Amino acid sequence: MTNTSKKSDQSFSLGKTVLFALALIAVFILVAVLCELLTSWITFKPLKILIREIFLRLPLTIFSLHLLATRVIKVYNPGAIYGKLNLVNAIKWLALGLILPLAVWLFYYLFHYAVPFKHSVSLSAADKLSLVAEWVAISIAAGLTEETLFRGHLFMIFKTRFSTPAAILITSFIFGLVHIAMLTSFGPIDVLMVVAGGIMAGAMFSAIYAYTKVIWYAAIVHIIWDIFFIGKITVLAAGQSEADRAILSFKLIKQSLLLSGGNFGIEAAVPCLMVYLTVSFVLFYLCRRGVVI
Repeated sequence: MTNTSKKSDQSFSLGKTVLFALALIAVFILVAVLCELLTSWITFKPLKILIREIFLRLPLTIFSLHLLATRVIKVYNPGAIYGKLNLVNAIKWLALGLILPLAVWLFYYLFHYAVPFKHSVSLSAADKLSLVAEWVAISIAAGLTEETLFRGHLFMIFKTRFSTPAAILITSFIFGLVHIAMLTSFGPIDVLMVVAGGIMAGAMFSAIYAYTKVIWYAAIVHIIWDIFFIGKITVLAAGQSEADRAILSFKLIKQSLLLSGGNFGIEAAVPCLMVYLTVSFVLFYLCRRGVVI
C-alpha cells in the first residue's frame, strides 16, 4: 500500500468533495431505478433479473460513474481504479472467496449453533435453477458495481481530500449506512448492527483493494460472499416459510442476536464480523510489510 498518509496533490474543498460523492451515489441509484423501469414489462422473473442486472445495470453503472469522473469531477484518473487482472491471482482470490463463507457455515454447524432446516415443501429442479440464476446475477452485479463505486470512485475522491486510512473509513461508513435500506425494521439495535457490519465488510474489501491494487479481486470476493449470504441459496432461516424459499436452509438452535445478526441477517452476526476483521488485519499487515502472496 503506497502513500498511506499523504493527501493527493489535487484536492477539492470539503463542500465539493461531499457534493461529488453524493453525485456518484445518486448516479448509482438512478441507474438502478432506470434499469428496473426498463425491465418492468418482463414477467418471467429469472429473465427479468438477468437482463436487469447483468445486461443493463452492471455496464450502465460502471460506464455512468466513469463518465461522471472523467467529464465532471476530473480530479483523479478513473482508469487507475481497475488495475490489471491476472488469471493466477484471480484463481487465488476466487479460492479465498469460497473459503470465507464456507468457514462461517462450518462454524455454525461444527459448534452446533445451527442445524439444517428441512423443507416442508420440496423445491423442484426448475425452482432451484431459477433461484441460482437470479441470485448469481444479482450478486455479480452488486459485487462489481458496489466495488467500483465504494472502493473505486468514492475512495479516490475522498483520498484527494483525506489520508488513505481516513478515505477507507469514510467509504466503509457510507457502505454501512446504505445497507440500512435493506432492513425491514429500523430499531436502534438493528441499525447499529447493520452499520457496524457494513463498516467491517467495507474495511475487508478495502484491504483486498489496498493489497492488490486491483478492484476486480475485491469484486470476486464480494460476489461470492453475496451468493452465499444475500439470496436464497444458503439461508439462516427465521421460520419455515423462509426455509422453504431457499435451496439450503439452516436454523439456530438457540436464538441470539450475536449469531443471527438481527433484522439484517447473518452478515451482521459475530462469525461474519470476525471474518471481516481477520481478513482486514492480515491484509493490512501484509500490505505494510510489503509481503506478496
